[in-house]
Amino acid sequence: MKIAMIHTPILGRGGGERQILRLATELQHMGNEVEIFVSALNVENSYPDMLKNLTVRVIPHPLGKKLPRWLKPQAQEATSKRGNTPQNARKSLLQEYMRRNMGRQFYTIPYDLPSMINIGRCIPKSFDVINCHNYPSEWAAVAAKKRIKVPVVWMCNEPPFWFFVPELRKGLRKINWPVYNLLDKTSVNYIDEILVLSNIAAGYVQKAYNRSANVVRTGVDEERFRQASGARIREEYGLENDFVLLQVGNIELNKRQADAVKALKILCEGGARVKLMFDGGGRIDELVGLVGKLGLQDKVIFRRSNSDEELAEVYAACDVFLFPAQITWGLAVVEAMAAAKAVIVSDRCGASEIIQNGVNGMVVEHNDPMGIADRVKFLMDDDSARRKLGQNAREYVKSHLSWEKYAQKMHEALEKAIIAQSK
Repeated sequence: MKIAMIHTPILGRGGGERQILRLATELQHMGNEVEIFVSALNVENSYPDMLKNLTVRVIPHPLGKKLPRWLKPQAQEATSKRGNTPQNARKSLLQEYMRRNMGRQFYTIPYDLPSMINIGRCIPKSFDVINCHNYPSEWAAVAAKKRIKVPVVWMCNEPPFWFFVPELRKGLRKINWPVYNLLDKTSVNYIDEILVLSNIAAGYVQKAYNRSANVVRTGVDEERFRQASGARIREEYGLENDFVLLQVGNIELNKRQADAVKALKILCEGGARVKLMFDGGGRIDELVGLVGKLGLQDKVIFRRSNSDEELAEVYAACDVFLFPAQITWGLAVVEAMAAAKAVIVSDRCGASEIIQNGVNGMVVEHNDPMGIADRVKFLMDDDSARRKLGQNAREYVKSHLSWEKYAQKMHEALEKAIIAQSK
């Protein structure tokens, strides 16, 4: 089977990026021919070890260098590396204004739409099936399908959140949201099958597109997390005598890192010797402001791992993993479970569906910092219960979640789509 896989720009180390690269690797091991299509690629900042064994074709924006660099999604990181010149500052202020008032949709018409259509136009006719991943890669898949007449299977990791989060439909978004809504729904009408990571995600798909979706859970490298100790990370940050909380992932509205900070404040007011570590990129300014406002500057650590091995050490260094996010899955939760850590997860997080409350983790109500603090306090006071939760979590991951199992299920879905179209 020859598979064309489509993703948004691969510029960093995120769960979606890891997922498609591991899936492509496993599908190749199964004897398939796989090629990944993206509009931009940063090998060094993402997963160079996996990328060196994969075929990735970069199909740039059709305007190329004519498109203003500050208008591209990847410009924010590049601007910060170039320094704070007056010119860069003006561009950053404009970009920040547009992001706050239009959000991710700011890039849709000038960047995403032309990029995705261009990718769809450039996929050769020799493929048997198209497998698109992060939104809006389905737009590229539709453009390709109408030209090369092959089925499309969408691994819908996260439907656009403007469908579900009221905060993302404020300001100028009230004007442009219906346009993007119509554009996206029209594209999805051409998708043959939608796959999701959780029942929560399936509900979002039903609400947004009036389409059913099948659940296929992603995998994790359980053995990699088993070997890490965390001693170096604890020593580096002077955490030898602290109870360490951790949240991993890019800092975003739907990840709700602010809930973890508020829970930390409650714990500190109760006299607990506890610190909170965030590992990930994204927009940290607002979170740093909240930390300062609550007087927690010496209790919160911001960092960003540069390799899989380093991230495994970070997981190993924590005592409890927090994930108060409103998100359709949460690969970081599964990684923490693989590291044998007790996890506390929001009931709006898709990964909560694999948690048996009190057995292999804990589930709290959405938007409940007090509930998070209560669970942390219980685990601080009961080492045995905390270790048992972690051990059970690791056993669950080992038995149920692997990249091989994920790839096999994806392979079956792709084959099924091909057979269905041939009838």
